[in-house]
Amino acid sequence: MPEIQAKLADLLCSILDNISRGELQEAETLIDKLKDSDGSSEICKITDALDMFKKQLQEGLKFAGALSQGDLHYEAPRNFYLFSDFKQLQANLRHLTWQTQQIAKGDYGQSINFIGEFSAAFNKMTEGLKAAKKIQDDLNDLYATRNKFFSIISHDLRSPFNAILGFSDILADEWDDLSDTERRNFLQNIRNTAHNTFDLLEHLLEWSRIQTGKMKFSPVFLDINKLADETMILLNPSAGRKQIRLLLDNTGEKYAWADKEAILLVLRNLISNAIKFTAHGGTVRVSALNMKDHLIITISDTGVGIAAGNIKKLFRFEEQLKTEGTDHEKGSGLGLVLCREIVEKSGGRIWAESTEGKGSRFSFTLPLQHLTT
Repeated sequence: MPEIQAKLADLLCSILDNISRGELQEAETLIDKLKDSDGSSEICKITDALDMFKKQLQEGLKFAGALSQGDLHYEAPRNFYLFSDFKQLQANLRHLTWQTQQIAKGDYGQSINFIGEFSAAFNKMTEGLKAAKKIQDDLNDLYATRNKFFSIISHDLRSPFNAILGFSDILADEWDDLSDTERRNFLQNIRNTAHNTFDLLEHLLEWSRIQTGKMKFSPVFLDINKLADETMILLNPSAGRKQIRLLLDNTGEKYAWADKEAILLVLRNLISNAIKFTAHGGTVRVSALNMKDHLIITISDTGVGIAAGNIKKLFRFEEQLKTEGTDHEKGSGLGLVLCREIVEKSGGRIWAESTEGKGSRFSFTLPLQHLTT
C-alpha cells in the first residue's frame, strides 16, 4: 500500500510538473494514467480538478496567444485568476484601440492612460497632431482669405476703374455733343464710383492692418453714447438726403473699455449701413445697455431687412454679401467683416437680427472694464 501511494504521489508530481512547464498534452496523458491506476473517489476528485485546471490553462494559453498576436476579440476563461492580468491588459488595449480610432477621426481631446512611458509618448503625439491640425486649419483659412483678397483686387477694384475710364472717355471725346444733363449724369456716376472704390480700398487697408497686427489697439474708458452722437452728427447729411431720423436712446454716460478710433469705425460702418438700407422717412436708432460685465450697443433701423439665409454670411470675409441700398447705394461688402474683427479684438462679440421688410438690429458688446490676459 505505501508503494502504491508513492507511485500515485510521483505520478501526481509529474502531472503538476508538466502543467507548470506548459506541456499540457503530456499532463493529459498522465491524468488518464492516474485515473486508470486508482478508481477511488478521492483520486477521481483530484483528476477531475486537474482536468478542469488543464482545460482552463489550455483556454488561457489560446487567449494569451491571440492577445500576443493582436487579436483583442478572443475571450479569456471566466473566473480564472491566473489570467486576470491578461484580461485587464486586453480591456486596456481595447480601450486604447477605440481611443486611437477617435484620434484618427480628428478627436484630439483623447487622454491615454496606459503603461508607463507609453502614455506620455502617445499623449505627446496627440498634442502634436492637434497642433498640426490647428496649423493646417489656419493655413486653409489663410489660403481662402488670400484667394478672396486677390479676387477683390482683380474684380471689385477693376470693374469700378473700367466704369470711371469709360465715363471719362465719353466726356473727353463727346463733350460738345452731350447735353448738360448727360454731362451731369456722367460726372455723378464717376463721383459715386470713385467714392465707392475709395471705401473699398479703405476697408481693405484697415482689414489688412488688423490681420498683420499693424492696427494698434489702445483701449481706454470711453463714453459710447458720446461717440455715437459724434458719429450721427457726421452722418446726418447722408441721413438728411433720405429724410431719415437718427435717434440716440438712453442718453447719459455709458462707459466701456475699448479703443476710440476702432469703435468709431464700427459705429460709422453700422450706422451708415442702417441709413443705406432704410427707405426715405425711416428711422435709425442707437442704444446702449449696461449688463453685468459688458455693454451692449445696438443699431436698429426700419429698413428693408435681411433674408434669414443671408444673416450668417454678413460677417464672413469669404462670403461677402453685397446688396444695394434703397437709393441704389453701393457697398464694399467688407464693412461688417471689419466690424467683427475690431469687436472681437476688443473682447466683445457682434451679431445681427432681422426680419425682411421690417428692419434690422445689429448689436455688439464691449467689456465694462480692463480685460486681464
